[in-house]
Amino acid sequence: MKFIAVFLVFVSLFAFSPEVYAFSESEEAEIEFTEPKRSSPKAAVMRYFDALYDSYIAMLPVDITPIVDTDFEMMQNVLNWNELLQMRRRIISENGYCYVETERFDYDIEYIKRRDLKDQRMDFISLRQYGKNATVLHFVIDGEDGKAYPPIFAVNSQHTVIVTEEEEGVFKIAYHYFPGSEGKFENDLPVTVPSEEEYAALLEKEFEEIAPFSTGKPKHSLVYDEKAAAEYAITYCEKQNPAFHFVGDWYGNCMNFASQSVWSGFCEEEDSPRNRGSLTNKWYCTKSGGTLAWSSVSRFWNWIRTENCDMQTFYFKHVDQAKIGDIVNIGSYACETSEKYTHALLVVDDEKMMLAQNSPACFVYYSDLANNYSRFIRPVSLDA
Repeated sequence: MKFIAVFLVFVSLFAFSPEVYAFSESEEAEIEFTEPKRSSPKAAVMRYFDALYDSYIAMLPVDITPIVDTDFEMMQNVLNWNELLQMRRRIISENGYCYVETERFDYDIEYIKRRDLKDQRMDFISLRQYGKNATVLHFVIDGEDGKAYPPIFAVNSQHTVIVTEEEEGVFKIAYHYFPGSEGKFENDLPVTVPSEEEYAALLEKEFEEIAPFSTGKPKHSLVYDEKAAAEYAITYCEKQNPAFHFVGDWYGNCMNFASQSVWSGFCEEEDSPRNRGSLTNKWYCTKSGGTLAWSSVSRFWNWIRTENCDMQTFYFKHVDQAKIGDIVNIGSYACETSEKYTHALLVVDDEKMMLAQNSPACFVYYSDLANNYSRFIRPVSLDA
């Protein structure tokens, strides 16, 4: 993608609050900012997220090479992924395909100690390649409850960044990990950016209008209440329900959370995981654990497609047919040459196409699922 205009935004040396920028009407502009000569690792992190949020709201790519160490492939992939995300958002917005967020919400970065990490991420990081002056920072981004932030913020989940010092007082982000980052821009999986025309054609196909379908009569005794499922997902998206086992972000809690939400859509008033209400022998979970069909994206998919499955479902590929209570499976183009779905989310608002997820435990818009393919699953009825 060729940029015909570059706008310079000068960031104050001392102020770390978000800046208000004026953008050109040109569709091929780019945001660029200059990093002060002297900074600190934490200031570099704040500027990194502020710049990415500015890019998100403006729907323009941002040149953050003054604060990102592109000697490391992961960070070049971050730039490419962000460019692809903003291209997607802009084309979707221009064509009115679905809702695109334009409001900016407050957030805080809360730093934590390594001992507070809840997974083994540091066992797989070698600091040698980053130089003797590299700084490792761990933190959680706190946002407003019920709001969706740029997907790279992974609100409510733990982040780890490595900051290098190029020269005295000049710091750059060289590594960024959070639950879900592997599918976006892992360092050995190149993120490619298509041309504007190529991506517009892909989005036109993705959002083509398809005639709605009928699920027919329920086959089983319990009928799915999609509103109850969505309400559960909204309630427990950002906090864990203690009645259920927590798989953890390292292994991925996404399908566990999606199954809990679907379970809630089949619940009768007296049901609880303790008495195994609305649970089957092959699809269940309690506080101590559950089946793979409950907690694994691929195993759930295989189970619902078996003959005489206890759960009646329909599945489809077009977002135009999605409604609240539907499960969304996604996979990353960066990770596989053929489709392999690895993440599960639940539609909680089909007007804005807001999705609830775990690992990371936050809301995200369908319009922000850059570099992903998707399929949809609609539960209908269940025998428990």
